[in-house]
Amino acid sequence: MASTSRVLSAIVVLSLLNCFNAVPSKLVQTFCGKLTNPNSCLSALQPDPKSATVSSYHDLATITLNLGVSNTTKSKNFLESSKGKYNPNAVDECIKGFTYAIGTLGTALKEIDDDPESAGYDAAVAKDGADRCVAAFKSANIQVPPEISSRVGYVQLYAYLGNMVTENL
Repeated sequence: MASTSRVLSAIVVLSLLNCFNAVPSKLVQTFCGKLTNPNSCLSALQPDPKSATVSSYHDLATITLNLGVSNTTKSKNFLESSKGKYNPNAVDECIKGFTYAIGTLGTALKEIDDDPESAGYDAAVAKDGADRCVAAFKSANIQVPPEISSRVGYVQLYAYLGNMVTENL
């Protein structure tokens, strides 16, 4: 009985690990392969297990923009919890920029069906929120801390991916 339980537990663990390390779908591989940095694209889409089975650009756009909203929201929450650690004025500008990016990515998500061209534009301008963050640190003559710089990079990446994937709708 204990042996059966261990086998079942092992199967469950292996299944979960397989979900997290699933090979991206052919569509994701094709889409990312056309971009300047395919590995960044694959890495950005990997957190959603549906990227392993997605077969339409519409669904890929939904996955991409949802990941962008989720990632940017987590980054904004990180900034809010880190206010005392970094220049407060710069962090406030970053929070405003990330809030803007969340809004534009969310708008793009709502526009996928009715207005893909506007969805692409709105996804692309999410980058402006990330740029606002960088500019705030630059104007304070402070280098963007690595913990924030990586989050800025992800906002820029999801903005780019959202714009590129909507061009296929």
